[in-house]
Amino acid sequence: MTEREQAESIQTDIFIIHDSTLDPTALAEQVPDAPFTALPWGEREKPSQDSRVLLFLGDEQIRDLAPLALERQWQVGLLPHPQAHQAMTALGVKGDIATLLKYYSTATAIAADALTCNDELVFSSVIIGRVLALRPYDIDRPQTGWSLFTGALKGLRKMALRPYKLVTAKERSIHIAALGMVAVGNTQSSLVGRSFVEDLSITDGRLSVLALAPRSIIGYLWFLLRIMWPGKISLSKLPGSIALIQSSRIHLQAPKGAEYLLDGKPVHASEIELQVLAHRLQLLPGPALKPRKEEKPSQDKETVRLNDVPVEEAAKPLVDERTLPLFSHATEEEYKELFVSLRANANVSSSYQVLMILSVLLALTGLYANSAPVIIGAMILAPLMSPIVSLAMGLARTEVGLIRTSMKTLGIGIAWGLACGIILAWAMPLDLPTDEMRARMSPTLLDLLVAVISGIAGAYASAKEEVAKSLAGVAIAVALVPPLSVAGIGLGWGYWDMAGGALLLLITNLVGIALAASVTFLVMGFAPFHRARKGLGIALVMALLISAPLYVSFRHLVEKEAILKEVPRGEVILSGIPVQVGSVTIKAGSPWVVRVVLSAPSTLDQSHVEELKQIITDRTSENVLVEAQFSIRR
Repeated sequence: MTEREQAESIQTDIFIIHDSTLDPTALAEQVPDAPFTALPWGEREKPSQDSRVLLFLGDEQIRDLAPLALERQWQVGLLPHPQAHQAMTALGVKGDIATLLKYYSTATAIAADALTCNDELVFSSVIIGRVLALRPYDIDRPQTGWSLFTGALKGLRKMALRPYKLVTAKERSIHIAALGMVAVGNTQSSLVGRSFVEDLSITDGRLSVLALAPRSIIGYLWFLLRIMWPGKISLSKLPGSIALIQSSRIHLQAPKGAEYLLDGKPVHASEIELQVLAHRLQLLPGPALKPRKEEKPSQDKETVRLNDVPVEEAAKPLVDERTLPLFSHATEEEYKELFVSLRANANVSSSYQVLMILSVLLALTGLYANSAPVIIGAMILAPLMSPIVSLAMGLARTEVGLIRTSMKTLGIGIAWGLACGIILAWAMPLDLPTDEMRARMSPTLLDLLVAVISGIAGAYASAKEEVAKSLAGVAIAVALVPPLSVAGIGLGWGYWDMAGGALLLLITNLVGIALAASVTFLVMGFAPFHRARKGLGIALVMALLISAPLYVSFRHLVEKEAILKEVPRGEVILSGIPVQVGSVTIKAGSPWVVRVVLSAPSTLDQSHVEELKQIITDRTSENVLVEAQFSIRR
């Protein structure tokens, strides 16, 4: 038989089982080259074994007819029906009825899997619990990023993990805590707007369950951003909050009962049996469904990727939470290991005191020598970061003992630093501040920002063993020992402004690190929010108190830069002669003092300075005092 004869034999053997909304006569006139036999719902049992049957029915009628179609191995295709939205979406049916009738008359049937849930046929998916972020994909009404995001945020405050037990076909038992799950037979038209790289095959004999189990609201929001991010997700590299279980059968138990949606239909049950009938459905796929090449069933192959979702013992504390916590909880093992380490770091030891003295002496040497490399070496050697991070954990968990021990250790270290600075200031015959000393005498809000960022880095490095080596870099960034040393020098010299500015910088660093590190430990799950409130509140109040002088200093810095920018440079005509404006420095005061070096081919006098002052005043709208140093250029 030729291909044309085969096509003609297919075309003459088509049945359309329909409801009362279809007019077969009008359809036959519309598509004269695609003959068919129309059967009303009451005559649905007429097609014989292996017949080609097209269905113009609603979702529920199609579901009712499914057992007969499977039994007689009909080659089944769907025609667009206003009440068959779920079935059409799942099987890729898109287009008008006339076009689809022609398409099905020559389409090749494939042996597809049939997914059942408690013995009911599943077209698209079974949604268990709150997994709004994994809603089925609609080929007729695609989701926008905004609709996906807003839909997934519904009821955010009421989200809670629920316990589930899953048993696979190979009797593997998995206890998991999850917001909910989605069970699908394939992903081509079912899941998350086709956001996955791989298609879950409709012919591999397995179903797939994706469990959404973020440990916190922050984790859930991060997952939403990942879903919305351009680019698809690989099933082999799923986000940490999603688990994937693939098997030919999965029995699910929900001790507290579970609400689930079977293709959008709400059902309640405490046990759910999901099963794949491998290659049992002779399917005429819709134009929008692109099945893979037919493959052998893989019932003997199971995939279980649990990633970072809470399972077994780790799931129990999260299930007890009434709502999903804002930040994830660290595991008991993670917390125990870190807490033991921080408690040890909080104690005063001989090595801590020796390193403290050596680092301060090294910093003092670098400050007097005006040597930045020597000061950097002192920063690396200084041991102050360890007790500060321990203090941060104490604040995060309101552990009074840890706070007291850390404060004592910090106090001893600071006392050694001030003592060394004072003694060396008395012993040294030098009493003029160097540039490196001056750099630590006027802290601003920028220094608080440095401390905050360093505190975050310090807490993260302490909690993550693999990045603990970065603590040296954190110590360099925050520079605790240099301002402590400058404060000691200022006290030794009796320069109270110098000592006060350096101590303010030291306190800024201590408070900024402690506050930021405490918040970081909270975010990383090492402390519940209700325990952290008191300690964080104290640190925040202190940060606000020191922010006032830092803001004033920062404002002065901004004003200084604004004035410095408007001072003329290079050659300027003053009183009719060319004057070269050289070095310019500015000193804070009321008014601001502008110091300049002026050079000219002839003698300069007060009139030239007055004219320069007027130029600066006009440009800055500030009343300034100009101090000029004259030189004659020949």
